[in-house]
Amino acid sequence: QDDLSNYAVKSTISTMVNMDSVGADIDASGKVLSKEELILRRERAGRCVTCGVKCYEKTFTLFNKRVPLTVPGQVLNGICLRCHPEEQLAASVTTELSDSSNNTSTRSISVGKMMAQKLKFSKKKSETSPCSEESDEPRGSSPSITDHSTSYLRRLTPRPSSLTEDLKDAANIMQQLENYQIDDENHSECTDEVNDTANAISTSEKHALQALNQQDLSYADIVNIIAKNPQQAVMNEGLYALSLIHELDINTAEETVNYGGFDVIINAMDVCAKDGIAQVNACKVIFIACLNGENVQRDIARAGAMKSLRNAIESFSDDEIVLEGCLLALSSLCIVEDNIVYMFEGDLIDQVIITMNGHLDCGGLQEHGCVILGLLARNFEARRRISKACGFNSIVVSMAINHGDVEVQCQALTAVRAFCAIDDDSCKVLLATSGAVNAVLEAMKAHPDLNRVHEIGCDVIRLLSLGRNDDNNRLLGENGTCTVVVRSMRSHSQNIAIQERAVEALAALSEHSNNVPVILDAGGIEAVLAAMHTFAESPHVQIKGCAMLSNFASDVDSIKVKIVDEGALDVIVMAMVLHSDNEEIQVRAVILLRKLCIKENIQRMITANISPVIAVVEETLGDNLHEETSYIVAQLENAG
Repeated sequence: QDDLSNYAVKSTISTMVNMDSVGADIDASGKVLSKEELILRRERAGRCVTCGVKCYEKTFTLFNKRVPLTVPGQVLNGICLRCHPEEQLAASVTTELSDSSNNTSTRSISVGKMMAQKLKFSKKKSETSPCSEESDEPRGSSPSITDHSTSYLRRLTPRPSSLTEDLKDAANIMQQLENYQIDDENHSECTDEVNDTANAISTSEKHALQALNQQDLSYADIVNIIAKNPQQAVMNEGLYALSLIHELDINTAEETVNYGGFDVIINAMDVCAKDGIAQVNACKVIFIACLNGENVQRDIARAGAMKSLRNAIESFSDDEIVLEGCLLALSSLCIVEDNIVYMFEGDLIDQVIITMNGHLDCGGLQEHGCVILGLLARNFEARRRISKACGFNSIVVSMAINHGDVEVQCQALTAVRAFCAIDDDSCKVLLATSGAVNAVLEAMKAHPDLNRVHEIGCDVIRLLSLGRNDDNNRLLGENGTCTVVVRSMRSHSQNIAIQERAVEALAALSEHSNNVPVILDAGGIEAVLAAMHTFAESPHVQIKGCAMLSNFASDVDSIKVKIVDEGALDVIVMAMVLHSDNEEIQVRAVILLRKLCIKENIQRMITANISPVIAVVEETLGDNLHEETSYIVAQLENAG
């Protein structure tokens, strides 16, 4: 009864169920039972407390043991599948993990004894999803918690063995022996069961496993038990227990660093190197610990985590569950740039890329792999190895295969941006030749409403446009890039981050004359002026907007007239007034007005009161802009 009650409390679904759905019942006297009375009656009868389906049978013996039932599609080891459908998944996960382990325990593993507790994460602002609108940069000092990482951490794993539960049963039998008067024969049968269990392991191991089975153990308690009992069974059980502590606070994490606790954890991972379940739990422990910042991340890497993860990748190369966990853990360790040197030991970078190439449709694995590659972009040697291993192609293929997976797209785009941001044209060329430009554009088309995709996508286009490679610049102009950027601006007209990056992208694209007619046909002038008007207080939008319009107004008078026809003069004056103390805006605005100052536009410039703002600029920045301001003033005065 206690086990069933505890399970009902811990299960995510049962805690969310409105208890009005429990129903009603009456007692022998005809009185309607309260909810509490009904639940108690169902517990005693071995039924599901929510719907009343039979889950347990009672054996009418001395101890009245309850036997969990399994009815296909209805009940699994005493758990109602109607009220707890996640247990059906738990059973399949158990089978997968057990089959993947190269050191399967000879002790039986019961799905009914699996922990069904769902992990709950208190998401701090610094830990928001990379696709969330609040996230400005892909990573801070802590790894991001995304849907894929949350799903992985919630993945149910079986206890490493049923031994601890057997010990509890033995303890219960001994307690009942003390409470009942029974003959020697029955006493002998019961004690034989206890002795069979107790003799299977050493005394110290038994005590350690019993200790790990206690409720409310602290993180330090578990690590200490592992450290003092170097048996594999204890370490395996300890990793499992640690993986269930999902809210590790910073103080506990720092204390673990100080007393060498992560050395103990990584050693346990190595001792259980042939056990797939242990590796999964170790990966969870590493990721959760890394949420507490760079000091913890450095200590875990120093303890040898990278080597252990590489060994796990090699040993379980066909096991997507273990591999996804390894890449998840690596992605949290590579945040600290100092840790990247550990990636050079052996062929870990190659292993990451090979793993991505071998499991293309595993969304979580692809997401974490892209995160790793993006974080490695900061290091020259890492970039060289990634390039040699065709890592850019892996990112592009990942985007193509997982085109509907938002998190894969976001992290792949972030990785592409990280390589484009490096002052290394060779990276930009390799990305373009591997199909990165088309992949970015397809992501923006496939997710028209997702702010993060468009923000990063526009930034990638901007960075690629700033490169000095003519082939890249021609490619950007010929494959519809300009149209996609303008469409993004229209669809996200109220998002300042997208507008800033899109305006900057168009400014960079318009530096190449062959792109000007393409942007013009796509409605680029109107889109940029709309952004400047909507976000008049944004210096960045005003600076890049003026720069883009200046590129358009260089030669062709008809384009200069079109810029004015679209309302540019009022926007420019507003920018100069609101940002009177921003020298760069004043300079760019005056240069743009000088280019627009042609015969066809003079009357409109007079109407727009250009003269007063030019007089102010001439007074404050006369030495720098004397030629431009003098020309504008002369033209306006002559027309007047």
